[in-house]
Amino acid sequence: MAEHEDFVYQPTNQGNLDYSLITQERTEKLDLLTHLLSNSPRAVVICGSKCVGKTTLLHVFQQRHNEAWHICSVESSVDLSVEKIEARLIETIPNKQTLAHFFDLLDEQHKKIVLIIENAGYLAPYLINTIIDYATQHPVLKIIFVLTHDDLAIKTHSDSAIEDCHIIEIPPLSEIQCGDFLQHLALKSTLHIPIHSITDDMIASLYQQTHGIPANIIAQLPMLARPPKNIKTANWFLYILLGLLVFWMVLWFLSGHNMPSLASLTSLLKLLTDR
Repeated sequence: MAEHEDFVYQPTNQGNLDYSLITQERTEKLDLLTHLLSNSPRAVVICGSKCVGKTTLLHVFQQRHNEAWHICSVESSVDLSVEKIEARLIETIPNKQTLAHFFDLLDEQHKKIVLIIENAGYLAPYLINTIIDYATQHPVLKIIFVLTHDDLAIKTHSDSAIEDCHIIEIPPLSEIQCGDFLQHLALKSTLHIPIHSITDDMIASLYQQTHGIPANIIAQLPMLARPPKNIKTANWFLYILLGLLVFWMVLWFLSGHNMPSLASLTSLLKLLTDR
């Protein structure tokens, strides 16, 4: 698969971290994507586990470059074709121009159309090859395929053109990054997670449960926002309950096995449980 060693690329400044991208590493991935689209004729593959943040990275990309480039996103399906992609592109063209005229206009303005193919694993076999050939015939068109690792492995066997694409991988968060992300969410979330409650043990446990996948971490926030159970109070209530039961059995024995009234016991239990 194509690497990007032919391009001179400088990572972004450490102070320019976009927290919607979570880590400095992901901010640099976004800068690399922009650099490749600007300087290379090859298509780009954004690859990573499900819910790892591929769509988030592309959303930030669109926010940053929506005015400079014409960006169009297409959701993949088994019946997607080049003709349907062209129809989708035409829908986004201003002033009802023809696609050919729009291509020529952007070429004259030295601008690009960035076509994002979401969930490209659903594409029919060989369609990626066809799309890349189509983009080769129209240099103004830049392609981004979004794939999971499994889908990338499958598509590599059916669509040989992927071997010539630039691959940008979005990895899961490390345990340290998971903790940083959790603290950021605690400050921004409406669930009011106390910062002091975020311990090393909590972060380690969260990392094991979520495997560093940001969407999984976000899904755990409601659980983390719940106040921890007071074990001492629960034990105290159990002892009281057992004591009352013993007391009631003693009364039952002293009364000659006549069933004593449960009214007082019921009232006390209600008082305790209503607290």
